[in-house]
This record gives sequence, structure tokens and C-alpha cells, in this order.
Amino acid sequence: MLESSFRIGTVAGIRIGVHYTWFIVFFLLSGVLASYFRESHMEWSGFAIMLTALVTTLMYFVSIVLHELGHSLVAIARGVEVRAITLFIFGGVAQTEKDADTPATEFYIAIAGPLVSFALAGLFYLLKLWSAGYSPTVTEALNWLTTINFVLAVFNLIPGFPLDGGRVFRALVWRFTGDAAKGMRWAVMGGKVVAYGLMFTGAMVGLQPGMLFNGIWLMGLGWFLFVAAEGSRRAYFTARLAAHVPVGEVMLKEVPTIAANVSILSWVDEQMLLQGQRAALVTENGQTVGLITLSDVIKCPRAQWPSTLVSKMMTPVDQFYTVKPSNTVLEVLQIMRDQNINQVPVMDEGIVVGWIDREHLLKILQLHSAIGR
Repeated sequence: MLESSFRIGTVAGIRIGVHYTWFIVFFLLSGVLASYFRESHMEWSGFAIMLTALVTTLMYFVSIVLHELGHSLVAIARGVEVRAITLFIFGGVAQTEKDADTPATEFYIAIAGPLVSFALAGLFYLLKLWSAGYSPTVTEALNWLTTINFVLAVFNLIPGFPLDGGRVFRALVWRFTGDAAKGMRWAVMGGKVVAYGLMFTGAMVGLQPGMLFNGIWLMGLGWFLFVAAEGSRRAYFTARLAAHVPVGEVMLKEVPTIAANVSILSWVDEQMLLQGQRAALVTENGQTVGLITLSDVIKCPRAQWPSTLVSKMMTPVDQFYTVKPSNTVLEVLQIMRDQNINQVPVMDEGIVVGWIDREHLLKILQLHSAIGR
């Protein structure tokens, strides 16, 4: 979901992005704040109300970005690369390249966000005291920002994954049991309990007069936390499995090949379409000379397929990527992602011994995840 975002800036090398769902919550929150200011300050002009609501909403999301930057900068300091921070309908999320490799790193990264929110609450409180004698509108906005940052910090400390408190809980269980997987299971269990609690509370709140929107929002937040907790569990254990399984154990030993002097049309008609091949090794005189893929075929005008040999469109053997049987599934998936490729030959001492593609790897990982092994 969060891939559908656009960049608004970069901080410390971290891409700051906004998902399209952010605009929904931005206008909803601005409307709620405008209604609140209108009811509590009837003496304000319509322009003052709307301007204060919009600026306060923007400052709230600045606070969210700073909260996530707290996580991100600590992560970078602890050797965990951060790709991006994305704002979306339920707040913000920092996307890291990998999980923490020690419980201490997990703890420090997790606790940094709430500490930033507590610090922001304190800063806005001091600014509120300073502005009290100058501007009632600024004071009111700062009062709301003080409260919301404090609430954000406290809520995030609830011990349920993927909340920050869930990550702290995971780190503590990991530290005292020495088992990262157990820490993850317990934290995810806590996250699901929190999710069910929010959904139940939302249902009860929604039954109260005039509280339907609040109830729906709480139920949606609960459902999001449930899905995020379960998704995180699957991703964690899938990555854990992938990091320990050699690709030699799961590779396809029947390697698709095509002769270098065959036309593209013949390969497409006789092998690609009939056998479902998206790629094949190109051979000449019994030697591997290249790799031809669907992407290479598409580059060639269709009218030229009958007269163009696969050797003309292939990637030469010294230019395509290969892996060893000892490489882990995770390493191969990372190579595929980084190089934007979908398949790689498996070579051992210069000899092709197997073939692996992204779809095959993902299917195996999904099966392992489904049966819990």
C-alpha cells in the first residue's frame, strides 16, 4: 500500500513521502479542529478558525515526521538503514532495510519515537505558556498540540506490535529469553489483543449518539493494527526462514535452455507460450553464452521476431548475474530486487547446476509460512 506515495523532501538521506490516504485524514482532522475551535471560541472569525485548524493539522503531521525521524536516526546510528518515512491515513511509518540484530538495538530504536513525542509535548507546553499573553489562537493551537503529542507518546507505548511499545516489549522478551522469535510472537499476540480492544471500544463508542465517526475511526485503527501485526509476523518469520535456507536446496534442476541460432519467434511459440518460460539460458556448441528473457523479447519489434536470433537480444554470459548453491534465499531475493531481475542461474565452480526465479522462491516461502515451518 505505502508504495503509492510521492516524495515531499529528504532529511538526513531519508525519503519523506506522503501516501494518497494522508489527504483524507488531513481534511478530516482539519474539519474536526475547525468545529472544535468554532464551538469553544465563538468570538473568532471564520478565517481565524480555518487558518488555525489548517496550521495546527500541519504541525501535528510535522510532529509525526519528527516522531518517525527519532526512530530513523537512532536506527541509522545503530547500523540499520532507513529507506523512507511515509505519512498515511493512520499516521506515519519508517521503512527500514532490515530488522534490528540485537535486543538493545531494537529497544533503542523503538523507544526513540515516544521520547521525541514526549519532548515535543513539553516544548509545545512551554510555548503555550509563553504565548498566553500574546495570542489566544496560538495558545489554543499549542494547547492541542501539547495534548496530542502526549497522547501519541502514551498510546505508542502500549505493549502490542507494531506499536512502539510492542517493539519495546519484543526487545525485553528477546533480551531475557535470548529468543528473538519468542519476543516477536509475544509482541504480535499483544498487538492483536490491543487491536481487538480498539475494535470493541469503537463498536461501543459508535453506538453513542453523535459518536458514529469516532467509533468507525477506532474500529478502523484496530483493524489496521491487527492486519499490521499479522503481516509483520509473517514477514518476520518468512525473512528468518529465507536467511537460513540455501538456494541449492530449493532451486530448479531442470534449466530452461535455447540454442543461440533459434529465432525469437520460434522460442516464443515453441517454448515461452507452451511451457510458460519467461527466460532461458542461451547455448552454443554445448556452452552457455547468454541469457534471454521476456524483457529482452519485448525490446525487439514484433515484425522482426522471425528474422532475429535470440543471440542478438540476449544478455552475454559475462554480463548477467548468477548465484551459488550456498547463497541463502534471502540473499538471492535481495539480488533480484536490487538488480530488478526475476530469475538467476545457479552456478557451482563455473558450471550451471540449477535455476531459480522469484515466483518459485516466493511460493516456497509462502508454503513454509502457511504451515509454520
